[in-house]
Amino acid sequence: MNYITKNDASRILARMMGFESDLRAVYDRWEYDFHENLGRRNALVSMSQEVETARVLSEKYSGVSSDGAAGKPDIFIGEIDAELECKLTSGSRSGSSVTYDFRTDWDTICNKGQLDYVYILADESFEKFAFLFFEGLSPDDFFPPASGSRGKSRMNKTKGMKKCTPLFGSYILRNDIYVDSLNEEAEIATEKFKNRMIELADRPSRTEKQRARIKKLISSEVLRFEKKIQRLQDRIMYWTDAPDNYTFVLEGLK
Repeated sequence: MNYITKNDASRILARMMGFESDLRAVYDRWEYDFHENLGRRNALVSMSQEVETARVLSEKYSGVSSDGAAGKPDIFIGEIDAELECKLTSGSRSGSSVTYDFRTDWDTICNKGQLDYVYILADESFEKFAFLFFEGLSPDDFFPPASGSRGKSRMNKTKGMKKCTPLFGSYILRNDIYVDSLNEEAEIATEKFKNRMIELADRPSRTEKQRARIKKLISSEVLRFEKKIQRLQDRIMYWTDAPDNYTFVLEGLK
C-alpha cells in the first residue's frame, strides 16, 4: 500500500488551498494579480505542498522531515526510509487546452537511481486538482534534458504513468478511447454491410440485366466496405502503436 492515502491527499490539498487563499488576499490588498503568472504563483505555494505533506505524514510515521535544501529530498520519511519529491504545476495553455509535462532535475534522479514523486496539478483558480503519486521513478522514466532546459528532464509518460496512482482527480488514456471508438465504428460498418448484402440478395433477378446490375452493385459495395475497414484498421494500428496520450481530470474538494 502507498504511504500516502486518498484521505491524506485531500487534507494536503485543503491546507494548500488555505495557504493560497491567504497569499492571494495579501496580493489583493496591494492591488497585485496573484494569478497573473501561474508559474510564480505555484513557486510560492509549493512550499506549503512540502510542509503540509510532511505534517500529514508525520502523524503516521516517525522521522519525517522537509528540508528543501539543494541535494536534499523534499521530504524524507525516516521510519520507512523513503524519499519523496513534490511538484506543483498548472500546465501549459494553448487556446482552451492545457498540456501537463512532469519534470524533474536530471542529476537528482540519476544520482538517486529511484525516487517517489507527487505531482499536483492545479487549475488557474486553484480550486480543482489532480494529486498523482508515482512510486519508484527512475532515469529510464524520463527523457534526457533538452538543450537549454537547465538540467530539467521531462517524463516519458508511456513509461512513467505505469507507476502512477491517482489519489485525487483522475486521468484518461486517450489511446484506448480512440481505439474503442474505431472498433465500434468498424462493427457498425460491418453490420450495415451485412444488411446491404441481404437487401441485394433479396432483389428480383429474373432477367440477365437484373442479375448483372445486382452483381455490379455487390462488387461495388464489397470494394467500398473493404476500403473503409482497411482505413479503420490503419487508424487502430496507429493509436495502438502511438505514444500514450493522456487527459488529466481535475476535481474540486467537497
